[in-house]
Amino acid sequence: MPDRFSPADANPDHHLWRNGRFWWVAFTLLHDGWRQERVRKSLKTTDLAEARRRRDVLFAQYAAQPGAQLSLRFAPAAAAAALRAA
Repeated sequence: MPDRFSPADANPDHHLWRNGRFWWVAFTLLHDGWRQERVRKSLKTTDLAEARRRRDVLFAQYAAQPGAQLSLRFAPAAAAAALRAA
């Protein structure tokens, strides 16, 4: 596995998980460079494609907040597939 990769190489379902019927998103938001807030929100959909779209909209909304910065961890798609297979 390469040491560095771009988010474009990441698992398309990053930060998503299914809890019961609905898809949820989880991420960390940094306020003013030091205070952290863990965010978990229901995307209120059972459709994965719609969950990805709603996640991306939500990320854009949080990123637009003054003084806030998203802290996102991406894993390569191959690594995510290996974890699911294990």
